[in-house]
Amino acid sequence: MSLDAGLLPQDDHDHFDNDEATDAAVTFPPDSFMLEAARATQRLWYPEFLPDPNRPAGLPGADRPDREAARPSGLSESFGTLRYGRLAEVLLYDVRRTLTLAGPTAVFVAPEVEGWLKARAAAREVAHVVSVPSNPPGWSAGKWGEWYPDLLGPDGKLSVAKPKPYWQSGWLAQHDRLMQSLAEMPERIPLVVSGDLHDIAEGYMRRSGRLDFSAKPVVTVLPGPLGTSTGGWPSEFRGVGALPPNHLDMEETLKPLEENGFLIMDFTPAAVTLRYFRWNQKKDPVEAIDTLEPFRTTELRRA
Repeated sequence: MSLDAGLLPQDDHDHFDNDEATDAAVTFPPDSFMLEAARATQRLWYPEFLPDPNRPAGLPGADRPDREAARPSGLSESFGTLRYGRLAEVLLYDVRRTLTLAGPTAVFVAPEVEGWLKARAAAREVAHVVSVPSNPPGWSAGKWGEWYPDLLGPDGKLSVAKPKPYWQSGWLAQHDRLMQSLAEMPERIPLVVSGDLHDIAEGYMRRSGRLDFSAKPVVTVLPGPLGTSTGGWPSEFRGVGALPPNHLDMEETLKPLEENGFLIMDFTPAAVTLRYFRWNQKKDPVEAIDTLEPFRTTELRRA
């Protein structure tokens, strides 16, 4: 089985705003206008996720009472599954739609969504389970709506010396619970693939706070942005490139590249092979896209 990892759930810009927080405005969780705007674009461009017997029926955004009667039951707006028999299951989830601002008990995904993700990690009927959140674990660019508390310091590096305004410690606590559920999967590869940071990268999460993953690191991947151009790269927009946050011990086997690209994952019962493709809009001709070959290949084998 092959999967092009360019498909991801909706994120902040799909709700017609940026994930920002200042004394003037905090953009998330989304208000009713943002929700309806995201739903309007979903009807035009984003297919809703199909029914899945292993996904709880009551997750947020499923079977809304105002949904058109002709639409089938069991669809989900923000939480979905790509499943290929007993070989692979890819869990896709939006972290913006159910974000809360409740300090130590705040979450990115609602508790019932977290329960679903943990249950699928613990299930044993599929060889591979891959986690695909709309905001990536493993790296930070110092912005507000991330899992991590890091800010850009005066020395141009990420720092936790000062509190990040409006950031919620519960987000990081939920991050650790989800990463632990992946690391505890026996025989499986704990693999997370996520975009948003506009980079191509690969790393091994060996520690997250007090959690020691050194015996079985969580593999984290940034598959690459398809359409980013001048001004949209982290180092240009945020003033700092994507870096591992202070909360983690990360072995970066591929440091973040600010280039356009994509990832193809090949699944067999024994392994997942990652093939990375890149294209540099500053120096490569458009014609080169037609003949791209992977510049990096990584094989991850099950225990």
